[in-house]
Parts: sequence; structure tokens; C-alpha cells
Amino acid sequence: MDNISADELLHELSSLEATMAQVVRCAGVGSIPDLERRLDAHARSLRVLLDAEGAAVAADTVDAAKRVLMTAEPDAPLMMLSMARATLAAMVRRQASRSMSHKVA
Repeated sequence: MDNISADELLHELSSLEATMAQVVRCAGVGSIPDLERRLDAHARSLRVLLDAEGAAVAADTVDAAKRVLMTAEPDAPLMMLSMARATLAAMVRRQASRSMSHKVA
């Protein structure tokens, strides 16, 4: 993980956030295979880029996104997804910051 650049981390976060915006727009619609595949791809990418704790948070965030799609009452799952997204974004930014400081040092 020492070779992971801040740019890689932030790019993946940006890409994930674009996918999450689509999830929010489709809340309660049901299964959307293409969107679920994109979520799974983000989880795989983040598993490689993040430490074990970050990878677990990424997996939880993707699971929360899938629940948003599948539920008939999306209000509570959307709130949970919002919190999971914020936690994951903070972790990614923190790791990106560490990556930048190691590069400078």
C-alpha cells in the first residue's frame, strides 16, 4: 500500500461518489444489475487501495448502497448510506493525506 498515490485514492473516491449519486437517484427502484456491478467494482478497487479497516468501511458502504436500491422505504437506508459515505470519504482523504506527506518526506 505504500505505492498508492493520493491521486489514485481521490480519483476512486470521486468515481465512487458519482456512482453513489446515481444510487440515491434510483433509491427504492430495485435491482439494477449494471449499477450493482459498478458498486462491486468500486469495492474491489478500494480493497486494494485502502488498509483493512478502510476496505471494511468500503464494503459496508457498498452494502448500504445496495440496500438503498432494494428497499421500498428508502428514507432510513439513505440516512445510513449518507453516514457510511461520509465515513469512507474521511478515511480515503486521511489516507491520501498520509500518502502525500510520505511522498514529500
